[in-house]
Amino acid sequence: MYRAIMILFLSFFAFADKIEIKADLFEGSKLQQSGTFSGNVSVKKGKDYLNCSKLIIKTNNKNKITSYTAQSVSDFSISMNSSTFKGRAGKITYDVLKNTYELKENVKILENNKLLEADFIKIDQNTGVYKVKSNKSNKPVKITFELEK
Repeated sequence: MYRAIMILFLSFFAFADKIEIKADLFEGSKLQQSGTFSGNVSVKKGKDYLNCSKLIIKTNNKNKITSYTAQSVSDFSISMNSSTFKGRAGKITYDVLKNTYELKENVKILENNKLLEADFIKIDQNTGVYKVKSNKSNKPVKITFELEK
């Protein structure tokens, strides 16, 4: 499931398909090399989507994107092959330069009959290393799935 999660987020932001972003407000700063979409943010790529309260896109001095940060992600749905991944998180960050993803705060990802719940997931695309943990001592990482008969 972790490999699928890694591929799922990579496919949403990294590949060069048409991405449509809608929001109540867009603010950009050439000096700070960033753009911020806020208020009812909707990101669509084909039939995949992500809804959040704020999306921050940072660029370098050559206007290349260096990171995406989605805050208060209320829901997302991404289809790959024969699977659909649905979920939510308090914050999702993709660092283009490091090729890493971080999902934080009440993360829930549902793939078919498998549910992953955690407070923190880090995926390093370069090394293939995943780190899934809870930030609270009394709240464990939870993976729920059904065995095929």
